Parts: sequence; structure tokens; C-alpha cells
Amino acid sequence: MSLPEALDPKALEAVFAKTIEAVDRGREDIYNISEAARAEYMRIKTLVSEIRSDLELTIKEVDEVEYLFQRARIKLMQVSKDFTNYSEREISEVYDTAHSLQLRLSTARERERELKKSRDELERTMKKLQSMVERSESMVSNMSIASEILRGNLEVASKAFADMNQRYQFGVRVIVAQEEERKRVARELHDGPVQALANVALCADYCQKIHEAGKTEIEINNELSQIKKLVQDILVEMRHIIFNLRPMSLDDLGLIPALSRFIDNMKKSTKVKLELIQIGHEVRLAAPMEIALFRMAQEAINNALKHSRCKEIVLKVEFTETEVVMQIKDNGFGFDLEEAKAYAAERQSYGLLGMEERIRLLGGKFGIETDIGQGTKVWARVAYDNTGGEPFGRKN
Repeated sequence: MSLPEALDPKALEAVFAKTIEAVDRGREDIYNISEAARAEYMRIKTLVSEIRSDLELTIKEVDEVEYLFQRARIKLMQVSKDFTNYSEREISEVYDTAHSLQLRLSTARERERELKKSRDELERTMKKLQSMVERSESMVSNMSIASEILRGNLEVASKAFADMNQRYQFGVRVIVAQEEERKRVARELHDGPVQALANVALCADYCQKIHEAGKTEIEINNELSQIKKLVQDILVEMRHIIFNLRPMSLDDLGLIPALSRFIDNMKKSTKVKLELIQIGHEVRLAAPMEIALFRMAQEAINNALKHSRCKEIVLKVEFTETEVVMQIKDNGFGFDLEEAKAYAAERQSYGLLGMEERIRLLGGKFGIETDIGQGTKVWARVAYDNTGGEPFGRKN
């Protein structure tokens, strides 16, 4: 007895194949829409930039013509009050000049209004296109996972889901970390410089009172010395807070000077031996790469000082012809990497993931080599051109 055609396994496979084909075709269509939206976004972005330039010139023209028109009006008022002191030609020229400037001003103002209107409309369109690109990219990613599930590639799909979840958790953690950083900075400012400035105000007030009371110059100088000391302490503390937020030496001088200063500061607060080794001529890197590598070194060294019970930490930075390689190695106890990752995820601590994510976003490679009793080595390597441009130059 044969099965009905609808229950034929081959028919089921054909339907299943058509389903996969439809998903793949839909993904391709969405991808094409995304690329078209991206191209239109870039076109409008260029147009907005041109309109902004024209608008800036037009605003300057309006200001200049308005100034000339106001002067012409004043001249016109003077002529109107006393016709007898001016010839007909002079009167005619004053009226013509004022009228011409009024027309120019009216035209320039209308052009300014039209440019602003065009700019605002195009910026709204840009936001819509950007939203469309982001939404379509998310759809393509989801449909890719759906396609892998239908094909039975559960391992690939599971890895994609895990990666998406990990990125989501990291994104959430970044937001939380930003708020915590703001709270920390506010607390440091309140407990440190703000309190010290209050003391400066009190000392200055007291200094004024003893001056008014006719006290001796020695007493006044003592108070001024105290104020000077307080201000110097505030400057030191403010520089420390600013360096922790974003070391200016990183922007001004580059990665190695910033790391050198960081190491020198850390030496003041620990007995652990810290060493910075540079191999090759330093290359000024793109800003995203320098800050990512600096934060990685900062995180890895702080982790080692907190948890490894090491006696020595070596930070090595190598500049090759094509890439920068960074390595932070300690001689501490080491740890079980998988266990540490699980523990960090449970406590929502994303230090390790944060280091890896920064390097991954630069297209680089990141790794941690450790085991119990063997110390720890954290390393990263990033090609100079992975950030979308060449290095700024070499230091000889």
C-alpha cells in the first residue's frame, strides 16, 4: 500500500528545500536593500556636508550685508533730516545703496532659510536611512542563523547565538560601567578637589579678615603659604583624575610615553617589580588603536597586581613592519581560564571580555595563556592598517 502523495518523504524534503531557498533569497533581498540604503545614506551625508558649507558662507554673508545695511540706514536717516546739505546725486546714491543692500539682505536671508530647511530635511532622512541599515543588518544576521538551523548546522547557530548574547551582555556592561565611572569621578571630585577648594575659600576669607584687622605681614604670609600648598595639592589630584580618565600624553606623545608614565605611577604604590620593554622604533598609531592597547595594558596590570600575587610584571611592546604586538606577563600563581570566565560572567565582570572586545573591534588577535602555578601572559597583535589607515609616522 503506497503513502498518499502529501505524506511522501520526498515531497517533505522538497518543501523543506524550498523553505531554505526562500530564507536564503529573503536574506539576499534584505542585504541588497541594506546596501542600497547605505549608499543613499553616504550620498545624502555628502550632500548635507556641502549644504552646511554653503549655509556657513550664507550666514556670514547675511551678517556682513546686515551690518552694511544698518550703516546705510543711518546714512539715509541723516540725509532725510537735512536735504539741504546734500546734492541730488548724493541723495540718490544713498537711497540706491540702501535699497540695493535691502534686496541683497532679503535674498541672503531667504537663501539661509531654504538651506536650513534642506539641511533639516536631509538630516531627518539620514536618521531614517541609518535606522534602516541597522535594522536590515540585524535581519540579515538573524536570517543567517535561521538558515543554519534549517540546514542542521546547530553548532554554527549555537555559536552565533552565544556570540550575540555575549555582545549584548558586554554592551549592557559598558553602559553600567560608564555610569559607575561617572559616579567614581563625581565622588573623587567631591571628596578631593571640591573639599580642598572649600578650604582655599575659607583660608582666603580668613586671610582677608586678618588683613583688615591690621595683623602682621608674617601672619598673612603664613595664610598665603597655606593657600598655595592647598592649590598645589588640588592640581596634583586633578592631574591624577584626568590621567585616569584619559592620559593626555597618549594623544600628544603616543603609546610608549603614556605607558611609561602609567608604569612610573604604579611603581609608587606597589612593591612588585614593573618593567616596560620596547622593541623596534615606535610607530604613532591611529587613536582607536592606541587607546585600546593602553586600556588593555592598564586592565591586565591592575588584574595581575590584585589577584596574581606576583613579584614581577613585564610589559613588552614590539613594533614590526606591519603590526604592533603587546604582551603583559607576570610570574604569579596563574588561574584556570575557563573557570575565571564563568566566574566573571556570573558576577557580571567583563574585564577579560572588554580587553578582547577592544582588540577584536580593531581586527586584531587577542589571547590569554595561563595555568595554575604557571603565571599569566596576556597578548594582542594588531596590524597597522586594520583600523582603516596607515600609521601616522615613525619616531627615530
